[in-house]
Amino acid sequence: MKHRYSLIPAIIVIASFLVCTCSRPKRYSLSKMAMGTIVTITVDSTSHKKAYKAINQAFEKIKYIEATMSPYIPASDVAHINNNLQTNVTNDTFTVIQMALEVSHNTDGLFDITFASVGSLWQLQSPSFVPPSPGSINKHLKCVGYRFIQLNRKTSTVIKQKHCVTIGLGGIAKGYSISQAVLALKRCGIQQGIVEAGGDLQVLGDNYGYGYTIGIKHPRQEGIIGTVILQDNQSIATSGDYERFATYKGKRYHHIMNPKTGYPAQSDIISVSVITGNAALCDGYATALFIMGTQQAITFCKNNTALNLHCIIIDKNMNIYCSKNLLQNVSFSHYTVYPF
Repeated sequence: MKHRYSLIPAIIVIASFLVCTCSRPKRYSLSKMAMGTIVTITVDSTSHKKAYKAINQAFEKIKYIEATMSPYIPASDVAHINNNLQTNVTNDTFTVIQMALEVSHNTDGLFDITFASVGSLWQLQSPSFVPPSPGSINKHLKCVGYRFIQLNRKTSTVIKQKHCVTIGLGGIAKGYSISQAVLALKRCGIQQGIVEAGGDLQVLGDNYGYGYTIGIKHPRQEGIIGTVILQDNQSIATSGDYERFATYKGKRYHHIMNPKTGYPAQSDIISVSVITGNAALCDGYATALFIMGTQQAITFCKNNTALNLHCIIIDKNMNIYCSKNLLQNVSFSHYTVYPF
């Protein structure tokens, strides 16, 4: 799974506010670094003061979640979890871990926050990258398994079965922070907007009936390969093998790891976008579907309609597969789209 936040956006806002032209509401936008990536919050408002008050409150929520869930901040919940067998955590952290374990259960562990111990071995961003040895991977795999984590709901306690278990919430906390930022905007009276972090995003409102046109990044060249229109409260996240990778002795290693093997996923998928109403779940399921491969991912979506996942899958042969209920909202001008 993804153990660090990506700096390369996999989705691009093409036409976020089509109708807000001159009178009444104006568009306000602010970008900041947070969670290891660029976060951009855009809102419509009739008041400059109201707009930036809402944006700043949304950023405060994001900063709080980062301080609470980043493994690199010693005082964070996650840092304490990684150093102790039992840890009392905040409601936000407990909620995120609870959701993560649910995704792990539903995907048979293909999304797994305990993969962090193995994930840390893969220093893909190092200029002198060398793949970890099979021995070190096997050693750390003994500490990987979402079932090593148990939760006590009454006391908001996270319990580890092994000292060596290490968690990382990078694959789900970013989406959670997006959803919480959107809630902060709503509490401030904002009715139209977008919160985007490193390519993952959630929209607020329906863009005055037009929806929000979002570009899907081309996985093998610059620019976009297609677009999808999002409606009120929909979220999108994309997992792709192009987001972060390294090459060693002519072999390419991407960042989406299979928790069961400890190695980059051997998948025929090169990009998968998941659209749903919960930003926190988007990224987790996108990661798991990528690892599954095309046919298993399609079967999973068909067999789990209750999850309400809408997917766009691109395989190595540049075949594009799309959930049937997305067809009227997607456009891939130069490609055939196969519905499922």
